[in-house]
Amino acid sequence: MLRLKVRVCRDACVESMAIANTGFIGLEPEILLPQGVLESIVSGSVTLDVVERVLADGTRVTLRRLVEPVDVIVVEDDRVVGPVKARAIVSRRGPLILNDKLLDELKIVILSPGRGLWCFIDEINVRVRRSY
Repeated sequence: MLRLKVRVCRDACVESMAIANTGFIGLEPEILLPQGVLESIVSGSVTLDVVERVLADGTRVTLRRLVEPVDVIVVEDDRVVGPVKARAIVSRRGPLILNDKLLDELKIVILSPGRGLWCFIDEINVRVRRSY
């Protein structure tokens, strides 16, 4: 599993671990945010819309999505990449999950998902990073 340290910001910022999930596909950068994280980064009320998604098993689910985008930043010891604007799908709880388009925009290249090896696109054949 590939876990990255990210900073998610709107009115305030929160740093947390997020799972890189290329199976979480979308037409635009999206992040799955637990309700608690959303409450930490947004001051005041929020506007949510409803989106329908089809899961890998074909099940259709209805999800709540923050209307205004959030900023997502990858934080490493030697560099910070972002911010990238992403749509936030709100979950009751669980991990932060980054979709395929958000990973692309953050310049993440997954080298070995099972071993948690990755790099930034400009580091291909130069550096291998490890999952948290």
